[in-house]
Amino acid sequence: MNENWVLNGFFDAPKLTGLYEAAQRRVSCRSYAAAPTGEQWNALLAAAESLALPGVRIVPGLCDNALFQPMMGLFMKFENVQRYAAILATDDRPESTVNAGVSGELFMLRAVELGLAGCWVSGTFKRRQVSAGLRQNERLLAVLALGVPQADPQLPLTRKRKAPEAFCPDYAALPSALREVVDYVRIAPSAMNMQPWRFACDGQSLRLWVGAGAQRLDLGIALSHALLALGSTPATFALDEDATGATLTLL
Repeated sequence: MNENWVLNGFFDAPKLTGLYEAAQRRVSCRSYAAAPTGEQWNALLAAAESLALPGVRIVPGLCDNALFQPMMGLFMKFENVQRYAAILATDDRPESTVNAGVSGELFMLRAVELGLAGCWVSGTFKRRQVSAGLRQNERLLAVLALGVPQADPQLPLTRKRKAPEAFCPDYAALPSALREVVDYVRIAPSAMNMQPWRFACDGQSLRLWVGAGAQRLDLGIALSHALLALGSTPATFALDEDATGATLTLL
């Protein structure tokens, strides 16, 4: 288990200001009224730098709907997409895929904070149209569609989510800080909304895990929500050696 994970202490409070509330308003969006303004775009370019963990690169760019062309009509179409961000792992370490999930979701939440919306796309996009300038050993893991949404989400949001006990049988007995973590992971997005997260509690520690392979990205996305749920509560994160799970321990 990697107890010296770079996630510990990387994000100071100013970097995460506003993202906790943004997670409550975050929905996956495929229809856009306009591209981000120049001010919003400049803020996203800054966020791409400040929110990228080691092993991750976030590259915003210009696009059109063709980048997100649905395959065989199986997925919902995107409308008026003019901006995106490529999520890259700069090496082949499984840890970097998890880091990419953390950084990419925090970047998405920064976009929401700025009044934008977006959507993770990890499989159904045209890779040859991504002009991120791949460097040696880099892997293109996903792209984020970005823009001004056609309509603001109606609060409070209604999400299609399993009950927290389906993820964590000990949910009712958890300390309040760990219940908040489960609740915030529960509202995180996941591939095909599979909600692959599972939890096990041991005193002040909470283990979160998913399956292998592409779901490491889902693990990172979930951990970004766990990080926001903790707020100022001191805790450490340790990543499993195969990067399919992590343990959060309250201090």
